[in-house]
Amino acid sequence: MMKKILLTCVLLFLATNTALVKAEGSRKPQIVTRAELFGLPFNDLSLQTLEKRLATMDIHSYPSYKDGVANYSLGRSGMLGLTDAKVYYNRSGYVWQALMFGVVESKEKRQYLGNLLQRKYGLPDEGFMNSGIGRPVWSFEDGSSIHLHNTAYNVSVVYINESPKNRQPSGRIDVEALSHRK
Repeated sequence: MMKKILLTCVLLFLATNTALVKAEGSRKPQIVTRAELFGLPFNDLSLQTLEKRLATMDIHSYPSYKDGVANYSLGRSGMLGLTDAKVYYNRSGYVWQALMFGVVESKEKRQYLGNLLQRKYGLPDEGFMNSGIGRPVWSFEDGSSIHLHNTAYNVSVVYINESPKNRQPSGRIDVEALSHRK
């Protein structure tokens, strides 16, 4: 009789423990609750603030010849193989998209990049990830998201801010600026 009670208790404990593990696995354990680009909060990130941070890392923009686009070289070996960055910003100078990309032939670097993002942001909201390789998407409450594409040699990480900050017009008409317009 005592053996049956003990066996029943052990089975009940294992069943409860298995249910708890499944429930915890289905939740999204998120360590950082906002997207960060080079350690800066991505939501409402101004280009000026980003460029100051990049300058401390000895990264400077090079000409893009397009309004609202800033290009950067992340070095010959880059950051985990990501060698270039392209930042899109609005007229008010706030970043709405940042794209880092490069050709990463090393599967280990691609896996490390995916695992690094998963450790920082938790399980992805969309897409898939298998041992750091995949096409996951992390979405945040502030309207920003991170998209990783590292299933092939061409790897990209895209940061998107759905509603970047805009300066409100003052209500004044700048007559001098209008006179210089063609």
